[in-house]
Amino acid sequence: MITFTRFLTIVGLAVVFVTPALADDLANTFEEAAARGEAQKRAASTKNYFTNTLMPYYGQKYAPVLQSCFATITKPDNSHFSFVAAIGADGRIVRLYRDRETNISLCMRDTLEKEVFPPPPASPYYLHIEMNFSDDDVPKSSNKESAPPLILEPGKYSYTFDVPEGWEYSFDQAQEFGARLAFFPKGGGFRSSNSIVYVTEIDGLCVANCAGAVPRAIARELQKSREDSPTLKVAIGSSLKIKEGGEARVRILTGANDPRQAKEALAFIEHNETIVLVVLTTGDTKTWDQDYRAFQEIVSGHKFFNCNSPDLAASCHP
Repeated sequence: MITFTRFLTIVGLAVVFVTPALADDLANTFEEAAARGEAQKRAASTKNYFTNTLMPYYGQKYAPVLQSCFATITKPDNSHFSFVAAIGADGRIVRLYRDRETNISLCMRDTLEKEVFPPPPASPYYLHIEMNFSDDDVPKSSNKESAPPLILEPGKYSYTFDVPEGWEYSFDQAQEFGARLAFFPKGGGFRSSNSIVYVTEIDGLCVANCAGAVPRAIARELQKSREDSPTLKVAIGSSLKIKEGGEARVRILTGANDPRQAKEALAFIEHNETIVLVVLTTGDTKTWDQDYRAFQEIVSGHKFFNCNSPDLAASCHP
């Protein structure tokens, strides 16, 4: 499985391929570009762009790109590599800094050179990415639909889910409604489908560590739901086993005032870093059984990565 993390101190070379007029304003080395990227990541004027716009776009766009590279290269090199992309005011890359080359990084560069990212609030904006791959579980398909959806919290963690057959996912539609990721039957959408599954994270509940916080998370989510629907009925569902280890606690909700939420299933997945909430909601319970099977597949296929994950091909530091 592919994991995307960002790092600070990697020295490398820089390649200029467009807009030489900006050369005087650009970083001269990989290390300098990475340091500027870290500053922009935290700056008030660019923090929201990095977290809410740039990284979701990158994750959605380049997961299938990597799938294609691994599928089409005869002997793909799954060793780690890093790059920093200096993004101009129009969203195009004006300089690409790299620590090393692999056949996968070269394949990826073909797309990066033509990329138009969402225009940054300040330019150049330095996007610093380190790519780590599992030694064994590399992508096998160039089909975009088979690429797993990757949710990124740069420098902290990333996670993904299985996509059930006959379903698709969208980051853009999820973000419109304040979620991280949305699933729905193929040909549907967040607004148009009778049943959807969406992913979010429970914020403001954990101080330093989320271990043991699921009971509080459940209580808070149910309290919020009852504020809108005082007669809401809650049942405890069977916990769902996660293939990578652990389980998700489940609550089944019925009787909401909103007819679009005739029946819901909430799965709470605990990690030290965060609590992930996966929600199935349906307006017509006639399809509940098949929708719940898709929900189970999504939750059971959850995979979570941080710097301590045993299947990272290279060491990492937040």
